[in-house]
Amino acid sequence: MAHLRRSPHRLCVMMNPVLSLVPANNPSVSLARFMYLNFSGVLCPTGGPPAGGNSAAPGECYYYVNFSRYKIGIMLHLAGVLPASLLAVVQFTPFIRKRWILVHRITGYAALLLYTIGLIGALMIARRAFGGGMEVQVWVGFVGIGVLVCFAISYANIKRLQIEQHRAWMLRGWFYAGAIITTRLIMIIATQFISDKGYYAVWPCAKIEATLQNKANWLDAYPSCASYANGTNLDQVSAIAASFGRGGAPNAGAALNLNFGMALWLALAIHAVGVESYLQLTPKEAQRLRQVSYQRQLEAGMKDPGSAGLTADRLGDAEKWVPEATRKDIDCTSTPTVSTHDHHMGTT
Repeated sequence: MAHLRRSPHRLCVMMNPVLSLVPANNPSVSLARFMYLNFSGVLCPTGGPPAGGNSAAPGECYYYVNFSRYKIGIMLHLAGVLPASLLAVVQFTPFIRKRWILVHRITGYAALLLYTIGLIGALMIARRAFGGGMEVQVWVGFVGIGVLVCFAISYANIKRLQIEQHRAWMLRGWFYAGAIITTRLIMIIATQFISDKGYYAVWPCAKIEATLQNKANWLDAYPSCASYANGTNLDQVSAIAASFGRGGAPNAGAALNLNFGMALWLALAIHAVGVESYLQLTPKEAQRLRQVSYQRQLEAGMKDPGSAGLTADRLGDAEKWVPEATRKDIDCTSTPTVSTHDHHMGTT
């Protein structure tokens, strides 16, 4: 990181960390979070956080305000994921899928484009987001690109009119992306367990000073930052005790930073199990959609109707799928008949 001299008037101070972590799990909350697109007024206000404390988590604005890469990254991320999350709700609304198929297609393309923009922003800020540990960076790359792969497979299937596979992979993609919502809940809970329990995070002294609301005598709490304060070592770092609810903004930020990576991976595991459980529990819907796929692929003159997309019987060793009408014919012709002679022998 380039050397950065102190400029307290340009740096953000503490916000209410609980309010900032409320998950956007419904359209109304998602709309409310559009206010974070106001960078200088809400996300990282130059005059300090607003009355409600709705701004970035403690310490995050140090990078957003002072480094163009991270400011551009967070704005791209928010500008992409916030509208994409609203469009995802529209995509999974049955009425729109069945009655307004054109709207479903247009919003689908828009959601994918917006997600890609948001992913680019996430990759740009991953190095500094909530501490930017290796576990965080790997998660952002693995899940972010993995979700994009799910969307690509889903898109390939719908172009081949394989509707049930389009549904399955689109569900997987949005379930994995939605893990960030559960992550926030886990972070809030986990911080209660590690607060004042001997957990420490290491921050640059410049970040500590930028995050403090009251900078008077701040070196008494962080004496190792003396070399930073006198200008001899602008890259000096200091340990911060993780404390949520006590201490200052750096302590709350440290508690959140220490939990973020763990919460990301735990939330991903929960969502992965959840989406696969849902898919396993809805086989009738999958079979119904495959029958619809068969009819449409047959009308389109595709080879192997019912399995023209990326299906297990086409790519793997699953049994060959047969349409419902053919299955009934096979069942009728394969039903054994009892002869009259066998009947009399059985009753003798």
